[in-house]
Amino acid sequence: MQIIPETGISEKKLTLMMKFTALYDKYKDQWWALPLILPFMLYPVSQYLSAYGYVDGFEIPFYYLNMALMTVLTMIYGFKSIPGIVLCVFYRVCPDRGFEPAIMAVLHYFTSAAISCAGYYYFTGKRGRTGFGRYSLTWQRIFWLVFVNATLFLNYFQAVLYLGMYGSYQTMMYSNPFTTRTLINYQGMLVGNLTGVPLFYLVIRSIRTPSYVIKYLKKIRTQIAKDLRAVEVFCLFGSLIALTLLMILPGHHPFPLMNSVYTLTLLLPIMIWGTLRLGHGAISLVWWALLIVLSNNYHHYIPENADYKLHLAITSSCFSAFSITITLMAINISRQRALNVKTERLMSIDPVVHLPNLLALHSDLNKNTISVLCQLYMPDLELLGRHYGLLMQVQYKQQLAQFLKPVLKDDELIYISSGHDLIVRMSPLNAEKQISELYSKAQKFRFIRDGVKLYPQIGCSYCIINYPVGHLYLLIGELRALAEISLATNMPIDMRKQSSRKVQNQVKTKVDMMNQLQQALELDRFVLMVQPIESEDGDRYHEVLIRMLGNNDELIFPDTFLPLAHEFGMSSSIDLWVLNNTMKYMDETRHTQPNQRFAINLTPASICRADMAALIENLLIRHGISPEQIVLEVTETHELTNNTQAEKTLDTLQRLGCKIAIDDFGTGYASYARLKTMRADILKIDGSFIHNIITSEMDYKIVESICELARMKNMTLVAEFVETEEIRNALFRMGIDYAQGYLIGKPAPIETLQVA
Repeated sequence: MQIIPETGISEKKLTLMMKFTALYDKYKDQWWALPLILPFMLYPVSQYLSAYGYVDGFEIPFYYLNMALMTVLTMIYGFKSIPGIVLCVFYRVCPDRGFEPAIMAVLHYFTSAAISCAGYYYFTGKRGRTGFGRYSLTWQRIFWLVFVNATLFLNYFQAVLYLGMYGSYQTMMYSNPFTTRTLINYQGMLVGNLTGVPLFYLVIRSIRTPSYVIKYLKKIRTQIAKDLRAVEVFCLFGSLIALTLLMILPGHHPFPLMNSVYTLTLLLPIMIWGTLRLGHGAISLVWWALLIVLSNNYHHYIPENADYKLHLAITSSCFSAFSITITLMAINISRQRALNVKTERLMSIDPVVHLPNLLALHSDLNKNTISVLCQLYMPDLELLGRHYGLLMQVQYKQQLAQFLKPVLKDDELIYISSGHDLIVRMSPLNAEKQISELYSKAQKFRFIRDGVKLYPQIGCSYCIINYPVGHLYLLIGELRALAEISLATNMPIDMRKQSSRKVQNQVKTKVDMMNQLQQALELDRFVLMVQPIESEDGDRYHEVLIRMLGNNDELIFPDTFLPLAHEFGMSSSIDLWVLNNTMKYMDETRHTQPNQRFAINLTPASICRADMAALIENLLIRHGISPEQIVLEVTETHELTNNTQAEKTLDTLQRLGCKIAIDDFGTGYASYARLKTMRADILKIDGSFIHNIITSEMDYKIVESICELARMKNMTLVAEFVETEEIRNALFRMGIDYAQGYLIGKPAPIETLQVA
């Protein structure tokens, strides 16, 4: 006989078990199977756990669970439960009371359960079959399965008693419904249904589907407070057990006051404490067990004296009030915890790409002592996104992440970063080999859009990171810089290598400069410089230049911070700062230096802003500056020539009265072709053609040709980088209108103009 090692069970026994399981699953819900067997199995249990008392010689249910059992059977099996309920009740009642009371009992149970379940399912539908503890179904369940059910059952019971149809079972014969006995009876059924229905539902579902027990245990685990400790659990259950024992133990112990109905009030705060910490799933079991113990031992803490009936009624009222309070609080607490878990999960998932985000990455890194981060960088996605839209970028990342999953282990995840990156968290074991496989597989990925295969370049970088992680975002920036190098080397870049340190330092320098830029904008740590631009006859205006004050008040030149300002989206804010402060200076010195003219540089980001023309107009009005006093210099770039908004902005400013100058002409994109269509007032020839104009015939001819074309369009010409008298004289002979350079004047603070 062959033994299966994993289970220790012979193959023959395993086959028989599988056949039995298959047959059980196939036939368990037939009317002759579980719906017929379960009533006979569980009715004695519910009868045994129920508690009965005697008031004025009549038996009354103090805690009644039979009705809860019949309700759950009807709720789960519907019409299939009829044979089982009928036969079980008839079998249990007929021998003691006779045929007619048995028939009445069958109608009694099934009518109440059927009507309440029918009303419940009418309003809830199929979702009403789900497990207990759901907030959306709570009030429907309390109303139909508890209140309506118990009310129908009691009224039917009273009617049958009044008609004397329970035979010779005299202990149940009383007809006046308006008594303390009826109140206790009704409250006993309410409590029985409120606590018994969910518990019998758990029992029957577990018998019907054993895996439901595991599901319920998981639900308990998710509902328990995360910060619950063993000491608190010990104190909670220790308090409940101690109070319960003091109440149900026989008298004559050192605490006679505890043997009274008033001790019940001490249970409520402890149960609320347990409700807040354990949630609905666990506290329901605890309260059910307490109710069974307290109900079946009520005679120990309710003395049989003149106030016996009153104390019994108070006790049943406490059970009812406590049960409703605990149930509602537990469901609300569990719902709130579920919402918190859902919120935390949603916070950790990117809402567009549906991949874990950097918050989830940070949390997962802190759970592992050592991890390897691998960053995949796809810069071409931005260009493809312009043509195919955002959806293409989203689908590309989703499909690439799915494509790479076979290379990863079960506990290794792919995260979405800002921009065009994916980050992979991996275990350090054989990381280099796994990263090589990951990179090779990523390069084989092909994204198909409209029948076209797209495969943007993918850069890859990686590093080892230890717990705890306090610099994740800086690290991601460094990895991206390394991934850019990977695009050229066509291989993954390890941050630990010496060649990577230079890039890390560059990234840190960039971040430091970004912080300085932000502080400079907030604290006005910029300095305005001016350099004169002069014509042959002495007419002069000034170009405004900018410097930034460093941490030690040193001057930082624009070629250091302006590229970063453009990269981080700050260039437009710097332009507005220069415009505002230049016009402010002009306003303050209008009496001492009237008709001053200044040329101010505008970056492509500013020209492409739809509101830039309006902002400049508002500054002119605020400071009382004539538009003719302002020359706006724009650099001829590919971004400017292909941007419709830039053309609109320049046209609006020109109509406003400002002069438009094309700066650094000759070095930009398709300069001569653009000269045909550009509508500018001033053309500034780049200094690279000027400083060798005396010695280089080629430079001389280029400048001469630019002059001829500019004169045809009636544009004013300005030459940059004029450093000698020979160059200036040659330029003026050529027809240049203005010269700018160290010969004319070096950059100086704008305040020095007042002295000049």
